[in-house]
Amino acid sequence: MKNIFLTCILLCCCTLVFSQTGKLKGSVMDAATKTPLELATVTIFGPDSSVVAYKLSDKDGIFIFEKLPLKKKLLVSVTYTGYASYHTSIQQDAAKTDTLSVLMMLSSKDTVVVTAAIPIKMNGDTLEINPAAFKMKNDAVVEELLNQVSGITIWSDGTITVNGKKVNSLLVDGKPFMGATDSRVATQNLPKSAIDKIQLYQEYDRTNINQPSTKPQDSLLTMNIKLKENAKKGYFGKAGVGYGSQDRYEADLSFQMYNKRSSAGIGGGINNINKSIGNLQEIFQNNTYRNYNPNLYNVGRFGTNGINKNHSIGGVIVHNFIESSNSRQNDRLTLNYNKSGTDAFISDKSYQSRTTIGNPQFISEDGIQNNLSNKHDIGIKYLKTNSYNDNFDVNGSVSTNTESGRSDRAVEVRDSVDQLQSTNYTTTLTSRRSDNESLNVNFSKRDDEQPVKSFNTRLDASRSNSVSERDQESEFNSRIDPTKSAYTNRHYTTNNESLNLTANFDYAGFKRLLLGRYNLFGVTLSLNQWVNYSRVTDNTIVRDYDTTLKQALFNGKLSNSNKREVFEYTPSFSLSKEFFKWNDITYKSFQIFFKLLDDFKIDNNTSSFAQRNLRRNFQFFRQEGSLSYRFSRREKYNYFVYGYYSKNLEYPSIDRLYTIVDDINAYEIRYGNPNLKNSINHAVNFNGNFNTENKKSLYSINGNFGGRYSVALDPVTDSTINDSSGKRMYYYTNADRTTNFNVNYSFNISRKLNKNNIQLMYNGDFRTGKQPNFIDGFSNVSTTGSISNNFTLQFSFKSYLVLTAGQNFQHNNSRQTASGLRAFKNDSRTTKFGIVVNYPSGFTLSSTLDHITNTSLSKPVVLWNAFASYRFMKQQGELKFSAMDLLKQYQNISNSVNYSGTTTRITNGLQQYFMLTFSYYPRKFGKTEIKRQKIDRDY
Repeated sequence: MKNIFLTCILLCCCTLVFSQTGKLKGSVMDAATKTPLELATVTIFGPDSSVVAYKLSDKDGIFIFEKLPLKKKLLVSVTYTGYASYHTSIQQDAAKTDTLSVLMMLSSKDTVVVTAAIPIKMNGDTLEINPAAFKMKNDAVVEELLNQVSGITIWSDGTITVNGKKVNSLLVDGKPFMGATDSRVATQNLPKSAIDKIQLYQEYDRTNINQPSTKPQDSLLTMNIKLKENAKKGYFGKAGVGYGSQDRYEADLSFQMYNKRSSAGIGGGINNINKSIGNLQEIFQNNTYRNYNPNLYNVGRFGTNGINKNHSIGGVIVHNFIESSNSRQNDRLTLNYNKSGTDAFISDKSYQSRTTIGNPQFISEDGIQNNLSNKHDIGIKYLKTNSYNDNFDVNGSVSTNTESGRSDRAVEVRDSVDQLQSTNYTTTLTSRRSDNESLNVNFSKRDDEQPVKSFNTRLDASRSNSVSERDQESEFNSRIDPTKSAYTNRHYTTNNESLNLTANFDYAGFKRLLLGRYNLFGVTLSLNQWVNYSRVTDNTIVRDYDTTLKQALFNGKLSNSNKREVFEYTPSFSLSKEFFKWNDITYKSFQIFFKLLDDFKIDNNTSSFAQRNLRRNFQFFRQEGSLSYRFSRREKYNYFVYGYYSKNLEYPSIDRLYTIVDDINAYEIRYGNPNLKNSINHAVNFNGNFNTENKKSLYSINGNFGGRYSVALDPVTDSTINDSSGKRMYYYTNADRTTNFNVNYSFNISRKLNKNNIQLMYNGDFRTGKQPNFIDGFSNVSTTGSISNNFTLQFSFKSYLVLTAGQNFQHNNSRQTASGLRAFKNDSRTTKFGIVVNYPSGFTLSSTLDHITNTSLSKPVVLWNAFASYRFMKQQGELKFSAMDLLKQYQNISNSVNYSGTTTRITNGLQQYFMLTFSYYPRKFGKTEIKRQKIDRDY
């Protein structure tokens, strides 16, 4: 914590360097009428024609500039649509406030207009950013441009906020770029020189068609990047290969191309440094062109269990059947394919302090695993919209997966005086083949002129099939009761098939159909019908190897066939009412939502075991409801809070009522209970957010929280018996009630200092719960809790320097109420430092340092990584040297806690290695490749 404190002091000192500056306050008015002109663009240019600062005048025509450089001649330029531009020179020699009154004349055909590159302006209700007004390096990408725009913050996770408000949708020429959902694919690849303008506007959220408002805004803040006409066709990508010590290697490929209507991309990779490349979108995101602030954690992952050899290859094609430059009209088809696989080798050792009555157990477990997996995914998506009031989309997917593996495990159980009670040695061989198909169709329509035609409908279908083989050899030895020692060699063959069909129809025109034009005091009525059918079929054949007869014998106690069919129907009726009040300054909204539901369920189970042939019918009437409140103060701040209550019935599954008991794992033998009762669950979900929208403020602030509180009546829990032989048996039973509470929260604040930026980000998570259970016949309540807090402070000095400091705190605990049971707790803390230096041109030096302490460790662990890269070949080639785990100290350690106790697990993983990587970035936007361009401005 001391290190973080010192870092904060250093960063604060950096801000003082920029404190000796001047201030300019002025007004913009019509010269004839003296009427204030709102949203006039006021720009200050430096001696080299670069943009120093800019503002939009407020409703009173006032503008204020702070932090202006002293003893430099500056040009003040004021523009307003329909008026002749105004220009004047200023120079401040001391830290004081100057004033400027601007009177603007209406333009005419005889007016001589002096032009300048205006950085921002209002075009109707759209804010437009002009990239040509910003003097930047030749290879600057959109993200670097946005960092220079007042009021816009690019957070370290790629999130974009404008005056504190999050950008929900980023488009390129009115469409998602390359079909990607992550905005960084566009902002970290597209060069500034290819951009005509960047637009910011509010857009209706079509996912809320006919739905009551439950979100903090009725519309989405959208950023649209309009490409220049000669840049609407191009390509970009990355190809890299690296090799290092310890035979570590990595290679990756990302190549994307686009034109006015279509785009396509391929991507892939292979590595043995635990680097994640599981899907195509992840590959695109992690191989962008940006280099001024690289993701220092997109490297070999030291926290991943084992050594994983990953490979992936895939492609995506997006075609727009219409040439639309807005997001209201869409006619788009997306096809994608991805093949991925992993060869994992994991060795692990875990220690558990286990809760038992009067006889605490200490369990140590050693294991070695080797797993192979290969997966193929094919996806198709079609979207058709004509306006914000209709939406038709189809999503389909097909996947196949093959898996195989071997696991060897050895377990020892000791008592409180370190006497060995039992051991268990198992060897497991598995193989599995599966395929999955799904189809989702959604159609929504809203008609304000004829509300009876407003509705939403959704159809979902999925099917899966799997065939698995498992050989498991287990040798259990009891040191307390040797007669209960057992050896088992068992083979399982399982065939599983499942089918699920769901239909949902939400009729928003019910009120008009029922009441005609009667408004019912503004209350909204909606009728919903939900139907679901599911079928799961399992066929399992089990054979045990007889060591005497030297052959595998059919096991009639475990071999079985089972088919479960469930039909569900839920009609519901909802009412909602919104109360709102607004004026020129504030907006207040309060909404009430109430829903009545009636659940009908038929559960029919057919089995080769007679006691599992069971047909059950359920009917359960329930209620749901929500309250929400929103408050906005114009150009100041807004906040939103929301709470939702729900209630449902949960009935015990056939596997809990009549469990097929398999005793091959001596430490987890489960028994069913045919007398289990149904459970009733109550839950309250809540969330809220806050953000500033003050254009005059130097700070951008946002925060949010979300959580859930739930109570279960008659929940199913465990009754655990620790047998004297060392075996452990679990029996399902009902408890009185369980409670769980969790909340997550975050707070972010950012301040710009000229072209520099400082960010403070905080997020946390708190969880607690009370779980009744029975241990060795005694009633007990286990109270578990965990809390995690993360702080990150980042300072950016232009594009030359990025400093990051972070702190993570984690605490886990478990307490028991039964006499003789122990309480457990565990604490860990991680301090992180990062630095990126981009100097001289083309060179980047960066490093990360993680200092980790844990109550399970005898001494702290330090993970220090360092990187050096150089870009050449006109910034399209990159040579990078990586030095990982320089101090050779890192260990993979994880902790967990539940009502059974605490567990510490240590696994193998990456160790120190060095790697040299070469990457090439092919880039072309328009007819010619990106070259040096001189930015000229005429005044």
